[in-house]
Amino acid sequence: MSLLPIRSRTLHFVSTMDKVCVDDLIKGLKADYGNERQFTKTNFSNHLLNLEANGLLDEVNYDLDKDGQLRVYYKINDEGINTVNRYLPKKWRIIKK
Repeated sequence: MSLLPIRSRTLHFVSTMDKVCVDDLIKGLKADYGNERQFTKTNFSNHLLNLEANGLLDEVNYDLDKDGQLRVYYKINDEGINTVNRYLPKKWRIIKK
């Protein structure tokens, strides 16, 4: 299976869930990307922040995890869906909203 660049795959993964935090990404993408050096919580947090800053994700909620660390949740918005459908290969496109 051909893998997408990690940021593109992050955007696609968010599109498959109602809301996602960085821990969800780590868990959901570990099988495909877990052996890569860039597979870190810090990098995934940065991917989410970048996708939000570029208008592709919206922050929807936040809470504290069991260790008292802030956990921010995101969901894909219409621009994010349009981006997935415009730029990702056909097999990764989504029909939603």
